[in-house]
Amino acid sequence: MKEVDEKINEAELRKAFSSSRSVQRSDLREFFAQNSRVGTDQAFRRFLYRLEKEQVIAPVGGGVYTFHDPASPADINKRPFSPTWSKELLQLNDAFRKAFPYAQYLLWETRVLHEFMLLQPGQNFYILETERDVCESAFNLMGAEYPGRVFLDPDRETMERYVLTHPDSILISRLVTEAPRKMIHGIPTPKLETILVDLFTDENLFYYVQGAELSRIFENAFSTYRVSGKTLFRYARRRKVSQKLREFIREQTQIELPYFMEEKE
Repeated sequence: MKEVDEKINEAELRKAFSSSRSVQRSDLREFFAQNSRVGTDQAFRRFLYRLEKEQVIAPVGGGVYTFHDPASPADINKRPFSPTWSKELLQLNDAFRKAFPYAQYLLWETRVLHEFMLLQPGQNFYILETERDVCESAFNLMGAEYPGRVFLDPDRETMERYVLTHPDSILISRLVTEAPRKMIHGIPTPKLETILVDLFTDENLFYYVQGAELSRIFENAFSTYRVSGKTLFRYARRRKVSQKLREFIREQTQIELPYFMEEKE
């Protein structure tokens, strides 16, 4: 007997897809059609929304969903990423916003990575990403306010020779368009997924957190906070490292790949 979408049993849904942690949207659509008298696309969208809201499934992108494991409540109870900023970061934000009120930018500090790391660095870098046309002016502004501490697009040699000698350097670089972001305590900040992809991609800027330390950061970030595979890989594709990132997660971390879709570049 068919049921309306609001009454489709979660246990039956899980039983129908018990052989896999992930499921295609088309397969969910077929299941919905077989078990509901309400066969419209609108009703199906409500059905998906309810499953997501009740934390039965989670989208991972590319029309793929993963099932939350009811035996692992920690997976549901992970916290959103919302760090507390230092006083100096708040001051940097105020100074930049006052000087460039219409500029797009992201601002964060590397101190937020320390909880994920085994080797605790002595530095806390401030990362300011802004529009290409603003970078030079921002560099001049910050350089006058914080002489000797501000670096524009530093390469690996500059990082090793100069940046690491200043424990509180300010690093300015061009903002990547479409980088996932959110407001955290009044500051436009890259999402955790954005930071993870940038750590993986910018081997010059973040050379000191490569290798085993990078694997550890990814594992601890995923075990502590809610990380969206959809957001992660969408941004990784934007930075043209999606396949490399997928291979890194599969081969160098303990993160389960069923959370992520196996899709073409």
